[in-house]
Amino acid sequence: MEKRFTVSSYQVEQTKELLLKVWTVLLMGLYSVGFLQEKMLVEKVVESTKEVLPDIAKLLFFALMFVSFLIDIVEMRENKDKAYRFLLLSLILGGLSATFSAMQYHALTSVMGG
Repeated sequence: MEKRFTVSSYQVEQTKELLLKVWTVLLMGLYSVGFLQEKMLVEKVVESTKEVLPDIAKLLFFALMFVSFLIDIVEMRENKDKAYRFLLLSLILGGLSATFSAMQYHALTSVMGG
């Protein structure tokens, strides 16, 4: 007699919730790195610190893409029509994160008067 491994819907929902939290933290980190890059560009900070931030941004972007792929796999277990939804969303939001964070930096500095 063969035992089959069955995953309860509760475990799938927990996994999906955890992956969504990780995805959110990675996206916030990517926006923060873009914000810091723009700040350092405007303030003309030492060159050695500028070289690290693009590498961190690349790392966070690819981590974001990997987590979004995992989210899509979990969602496809529930509904095949939701295939690659988060992967496309991550590609768009992650690709535009530097632009959005730069605009936010300039908006905040104009509002704060600096």
